[in-house]
Amino acid sequence: MTSNGCNGARSLDSTASFHPKGSIVISVIVLLSVVSVAAIAGSIVVTARDGYRRQPRETFARTV
Repeated sequence: MTSNGCNGARSLDSTASFHPKGSIVISVIVLLSVVSVAAIAGSIVVTARDGYRRQPRETFARTV
């Protein structure tokens, strides 16, 4: 069954070109969110592996 435009249905070609900027914006937002999550996860992993911890204070001078 083909659409002749009388019933309000759009063909595949008209919907693909209807919002080209919208799909680009969505793609950029998705890409940015994926990169952000990867950066946060990488920061947590690097912080966990760097070996930094509180050092004990030396309250007196050692003379040995």
